[in-house]
Amino acid sequence: MTATAAATLSLTGPFARQGRQAAAGLELWAEEAGVRLTVVDDGGSRSAARRAYAEWLHPGVDLLIGPYGSGLVRAVAPLVCGAGRLLWNHGGAADDLARPGLVSLPAPASSYFEGAVREAATRRVDRLLLGQGAGPFASTVARGAVRCASSRGIEAGTVMMGSLTAADAVGAALLVAGRFQEDVAMVRGVRGWPRAPALLGAVAAGLPAFGEQLGPAAEGVLGPVQWWPTSRRPDIGPSGADLAIRYRRRTGRTCSYVAVQAAAAGYLAHAAHRRSLAAEAVRQWTTSTPLGDFALDGGWRQVGHRVWTIGWHQGRMVLVGQGSAGHPGLD
Repeated sequence: MTATAAATLSLTGPFARQGRQAAAGLELWAEEAGVRLTVVDDGGSRSAARRAYAEWLHPGVDLLIGPYGSGLVRAVAPLVCGAGRLLWNHGGAADDLARPGLVSLPAPASSYFEGAVREAATRRVDRLLLGQGAGPFASTVARGAVRCASSRGIEAGTVMMGSLTAADAVGAALLVAGRFQEDVAMVRGVRGWPRAPALLGAVAAGLPAFGEQLGPAAEGVLGPVQWWPTSRRPDIGPSGADLAIRYRRRTGRTCSYVAVQAAAAGYLAHAAHRRSLAAEAVRQWTTSTPLGDFALDGGWRQVGHRVWTIGWHQGRMVLVGQGSAGHPGLD
């Protein structure tokens, strides 16, 4: 019997860019896996997302794939998991989301800037400033970066993005964590400052659209990515490199980590369904997907997967410390 899956995604609204990428990833998985997929546009609305998932709790939908964005996952997870169903989370990385039944694939947001902090230490930068946007996700990213910097003996502090000035960042590593367009605007503004920060990073830098919008202004900016296309064949699904090729062939666009997160959630959910795995068996499952390694701890926190750190170099993403390893499709 054909499996059925459903998800809400922000095809419109503040997260439409990421929502459409996630939808394309899910559609690619569903087409290849022979799964009947329903995607509803939540428009970034928590109430719209909750209404949709409430309807899908009844028999008839085998796989419930989560929405994009920690706020939306936070809104629907109590409903879905409280009803005894698994919610396969690809789009929410905030550390506080962990709960029984929420099967999260992404590494936690608190780890997003660990690679950028390591790079700051390598460059002997002794002060870090985190430009924080509004909301709990940005706060989680900021706290994680400050904690990581402090553990390395780097003086670290946080300032709200709207209050950040050129004088604040002189001689510091500046990392910004806001919504995509906020990060883009911040980096564009920094390029007009009389003195550049010692290092510049942004959460948004991990998306191909960052370089597309900023052009030369993206040069040298570091960012976190949940995925990098390698030829390693995972236990479940195709390799990251193969998935990137299939995505470009299907959509004509460069594959982002947002798309792969969603596709990987589909592959993992479908594999669990075929094996009739109960919730506790899923919680104890150690495996790998196109996104990377998968393992949950006793509190349902993702502990198997880690983020990569990229930097923009001559119009393409490269792995930090591996300058020749360019992202396919960005060369």
